[in-house]
Amino acid sequence: MKRVLAWTIPVAAAAAVAPVARGNGGDAWLFVGAGRTLLSPHWSRAFADPGIQVGPLQLALFGSVGRSPAALAVVLGAAAALLVLAAARAAGVERPGILAGLGAAAVLTGLTRAGFDAGHPADTLVPLLWIVAAAEARRGRALRAGALVGLGAGLETWSLLGIAVLALAPRRRDAVAGVAAVVAVASALFLPFVAAGHFEMGAYRWAVSSQSLLSLVLAPGTPYGWPLRLVQGAVALAVGLGVARAARGSRHALWLVPAAVVLARLALDPLDSGYYFVGVEGPALVGLALVAARGLPFAGRRLAREMVT
Repeated sequence: MKRVLAWTIPVAAAAAVAPVARGNGGDAWLFVGAGRTLLSPHWSRAFADPGIQVGPLQLALFGSVGRSPAALAVVLGAAAALLVLAAARAAGVERPGILAGLGAAAVLTGLTRAGFDAGHPADTLVPLLWIVAAAEARRGRALRAGALVGLGAGLETWSLLGIAVLALAPRRRDAVAGVAAVVAVASALFLPFVAAGHFEMGAYRWAVSSQSLLSLVLAPGTPYGWPLRLVQGAVALAVGLGVARAARGSRHALWLVPAAVVLARLALDPLDSGYYFVGVEGPALVGLALVAARGLPFAGRRLAREMVT
């Protein structure tokens, strides 16, 4: 019973709090409109607007459930709570009390509301999905891990950077198979829209924000298109692979690799949106739960020892 309650209470709390404490939904209205197009006979034009920089799974959700902001807030809040618990469980946290505390922390810190408030649930959900994928890869189930990373691209394309967690697979051929699964799933999600001839995602240009770290190198207002996004992604992926190699033998690699990828991505991002940092908050909470599960008095020493072995 304790195990069941450790999951159901945080998920129920997140669902209950979300519609009451929700914000204005951020960019949600844009994706609701595109989602309605996706679910209509004119589905092929869902990505005709370059501003639609999310995946088809998000559009389908926003175009259906998103017609009711309160319902969308409930679904996203419950999903975030469930996924943070699933990520912790995949990382090896089993004690019901710690899982319940993690769920409560996710609700109290606003992690479970961030996906709706910004209109970009990927920033909350994708790094947690990577942790689950990392655990699957480490167990040798690289195809399943790759499928999870590929599905994340259905929310936002930067989920593909989760390929870094496949480096935790026990054998190189497993990692290669996982990458193939990522490509297959992501291609299946986007190719119908590309083939239809109205796919304009690559035409979008961001402008470098004066508050971003990137403004130290590029003048504020500088256009930042997909070629630079690819460079950003390559650097973030390289950082993630480096961390995966350095922490390969540590249980903490499961959350450290996703956190490192997100941090590297944000360091080179042209924007400075505050909600981006929930991508670090989620893995960090899972890491704290894992430290607590292994024993608080010696957690720091154990982590330091594992990181160098």
